[in-house]
Amino acid sequence: MTWTHYIIESENNPQSKAKIHEVMHELDLLDIWRQQHPFDNRYSWRGPNHKQSRLDYFMITSDIEAFVVSSDIGISYRSDHSPVLINLRFSSQIRGKGTWKFNNSLLRETEFIDKVKGDIKTVIEEYESDPSMDIETEDKQFNISYQLLWDMIKMKVRGSAISFSSFQKKRRK
Repeated sequence: MTWTHYIIESENNPQSKAKIHEVMHELDLLDIWRQQHPFDNRYSWRGPNHKQSRLDYFMITSDIEAFVVSSDIGISYRSDHSPVLINLRFSSQIRGKGTWKFNNSLLRETEFIDKVKGDIKTVIEEYESDPSMDIETEDKQFNISYQLLWDMIKMKVRGSAISFSSFQKKRRK
């Protein structure tokens, strides 16, 4: 039995706590504060008549557990809730160049538009279930999901846009 399991099952509202535990298990989440403070009794909520509870949690996946430097429950000031704090450090993670953004000015180039139309046609033909049938695009059946087909079209258009932009830049020099 984990400390998280013990703490959740032993608190006042067993049905709510059981549901939280169930969701944590289903989504493979962990309570990072409890992992880092297995024996501490700290509360994030204080009510009248000296009632207190840990209402606020940091539920994280194990994928980001290595990036957690610290977690804490702060001191409340003029509130019945205490702040919950988490300190993450992602500096060791290698980052890419960022997200790609489509250059809208390419839409003024008829050569580029023709290239994209050809790319879309090529991708559709590549993933058609029965290319011999001559029917409208809306009625065609594909051997991949529509989401994957859309992703393949976007990937092809992105490659063409990058290539075309690079070619234009070289031509201007």
